[in-house]
Amino acid sequence: MNFRSRTKYTLRLMAEKKDGTIIRRTISSGPIETAAALTFVLVVAITCKFIYDEITIRDARKKIIEQTAAMNDLTDENEALTVENSTLTNKVSVLSEAVSKKAEAEDALSQETIENALPKGFPLSGSATMKEAEDGEHMLIFTAAQGINVLTTGTGTVEIVDADELYGTRIVIDHGNGYQSVYRNSGTALVKNGETLGKGYILFSVGKENQELGYQIMFNGEYVDPLTMIEING
Repeated sequence: MNFRSRTKYTLRLMAEKKDGTIIRRTISSGPIETAAALTFVLVVAITCKFIYDEITIRDARKKIIEQTAAMNDLTDENEALTVENSTLTNKVSVLSEAVSKKAEAEDALSQETIENALPKGFPLSGSATMKEAEDGEHMLIFTAAQGINVLTTGTGTVEIVDADELYGTRIVIDHGNGYQSVYRNSGTALVKNGETLGKGYILFSVGKENQELGYQIMFNGEYVDPLTMIEING
């Protein structure tokens, strides 16, 4: 049976003192081999650490590049959204202004409609003499020349066309908001129940036999003095 011999190493160290004495130290191969093994392990560890750090740094750089690209994309998207938001804000501002103007126009139109509905106009198309009725409910009595027309004093709907004991025919116009105007004349009514009329619409045509007009205004079912509302020019 053969045994392979193992080579052993010995490290001999010598040092000379000042007095000339030689000091010898001998180190066996065991510690040397141990030191060599430790050195090898250390070199391998350092190499592995270097490789690991290199890989880690490379991955970190890759992540930084990816994050930078993502941040650039987000920045571009944010800028685009900012522009879009600014555009939408301008559109909202324009729309708001348009709605505001429309609301103002509607309010003005509504006010104009209400104003036109009030029975404030003059009930005849021309001049006439006028006096107040002495008895009964508030009423103005007009005497007009032939060819003059009896007109509506505000926009409204014909509510009543019927006979009148004193004047022959009565027309009641409902103007809304509680107002009604009453026209009493012996002529032939030119409107019928349910008609919607504008301001200044002809109700009677004055002839030789129907020159007198009795005019009244009611508010919430009560007669009021027409002079407090009627607009008389000239």
